[in-house]
Amino acid sequence: MKPPLFPLLTLLLTLTIPFTNAQPPTNCAASRKLLPPHHFILTEQPDNPNLTTLSTIFTSLNRRVPISILFTTTNRALSNPTTTSSYTRWTFQSGDNTTPKWIPQGISSTADALDKGTYEGHDGWVISWHRDDDKSVRVSFVNRKDNTYRHALLVYPHMEDDFTEVPIHAGGVVWYGDTLWVVDTRRGVRVFDLGNVWEVDVGGGIGKVGEGRYEAREYRFVVPQVRWYKWTGAFPFRFSYISLDRTATPDTLMVGEYQPNTTVPIRMVQYPLDYTTRRLRMDGRVATATWAYCVGIERMQGAVQADGKVYISRSNGASRGDMFGWVPGKIAHNNEGFFPRSPEDLSYDKRGKKLYGLTEHEGQRYIISTDTSKVKSD
Repeated sequence: MKPPLFPLLTLLLTLTIPFTNAQPPTNCAASRKLLPPHHFILTEQPDNPNLTTLSTIFTSLNRRVPISILFTTTNRALSNPTTTSSYTRWTFQSGDNTTPKWIPQGISSTADALDKGTYEGHDGWVISWHRDDDKSVRVSFVNRKDNTYRHALLVYPHMEDDFTEVPIHAGGVVWYGDTLWVVDTRRGVRVFDLGNVWEVDVGGGIGKVGEGRYEAREYRFVVPQVRWYKWTGAFPFRFSYISLDRTATPDTLMVGEYQPNTTVPIRMVQYPLDYTTRRLRMDGRVATATWAYCVGIERMQGAVQADGKVYISRSNGASRGDMFGWVPGKIAHNNEGFFPRSPEDLSYDKRGKKLYGLTEHEGQRYIISTDTSKVKSD
């Protein structure tokens, strides 16, 4: 869920002016839209020291479980798929579809996790949800074999034997190897360890509630934070969405800004990944962007790049959402009304060249799959 909307602006996106080092990293009003990427800096913070001891505790309790358990113990179901001329959609179970407490935001899949497209034999999606007060985050693992799913809570190990909730908006998510990347709006990107999924007692507490007993706000499974990438640029940047490009070499992470209008900068930035470590490529602990651009499309909720083309979702208040198709160097084409109301993040699956997305409006919360061939670009 994003800030209140402003009147719709008619915008075009073009990459026809060459980059210059003199271009200020915050200036999106100038004709030169390609920005100096070396200004966009993330600094990797040390791994959470409490994760190791907590992992040992849960291993000794026989409650450290493989990620596959989240696909084989599903307890909720999507609706049967509905197909339109533009996409196929699934609706979340009734309580999740209408609750004002939890709002879906990000989407990724096993096609992001591993190049082969499946993980531990499962084909699935992962969805991030922010709580209405942003005091915690849950993620849903969807088994595409039978369209069922289960929620898990993201947690932060704040003591050697204890964890707490993660108070962020969770605007977007990427599954990469055994890591789960979640944007932290003003501070950067948090990374969670899917190699340390823990089963807890079902109860209303959070963290340690007794000797050898842990709870997580009625959720049965938790995924702990292992590290985070802190925004250390000299100017503010808004981490509204995140996506992975497996068609690039190396694998590339993209983040971008939601803004209600173009009176402020609206930028999109890419960082190279190291597939051998599942971390950003760094000089020491500093990760520097390889590409940054002033996009100038207001209300962007998500974007993903694949095979050199960028796909962008835009919300339009109570109206249907838009899908932009953009080949850098050309003008972005607006496929107006492509989405249902309130589209959010996007993800790409090169198996069949599919785009995945989702919508957040109460009563109209869908997972969406479409062919990239249905998205026009100029």
